[in-house]
Amino acid sequence: MSLQKENLQKSVEELKEQQIDLWLIFTSEGSDPCLPFVTGVETVGPGAFLITRDNRKLAVCSSIDAQDIEECGLFDEVRTYQQGDLDETLKAVVEEMAPSKIAINYSEKFPLADGLTTGRFRWLKNMLQDVYSGGYVSSEVILRRLSFEEPPVFNR
Repeated sequence: MSLQKENLQKSVEELKEQQIDLWLIFTSEGSDPCLPFVTGVETVGPGAFLITRDNRKLAVCSSIDAQDIEECGLFDEVRTYQQGDLDETLKAVVEEMAPSKIAINYSEKFPLADGLTTGRFRWLKNMLQDVYSGGYVSSEVILRRLSFEEPPVFNR
């Protein structure tokens, strides 16, 4: 079993344990530091990886990134968006999932869980406000449970 497959499974277990419906990892040009350990896929365009506590794994990505994500074999579904349509595609996916609690990558103390910028967090909240009214929690509890073949290196 690959490190990423194992970490995705552990993530689902932690989502269940913490009663978090959805872990949403937003990335732009591979900006999130947890991606090598969770997906192992480098991205060019903005996109999101969504993992649910009922073991659904979905990616929302540009058409440029779709092939690599599909070929990694970790995601049940890969939805692509056309330029300028990321908001609508991601909003539709979250609305379908109907979560009551979403984990996102922010943390004051654990850099691996701190990949979402303040600007992107504000964008995400505003963009989802019509389809999601629940709370956001840090993904730190999820990422601390994962195994790492080598210690994470941070360039911040």
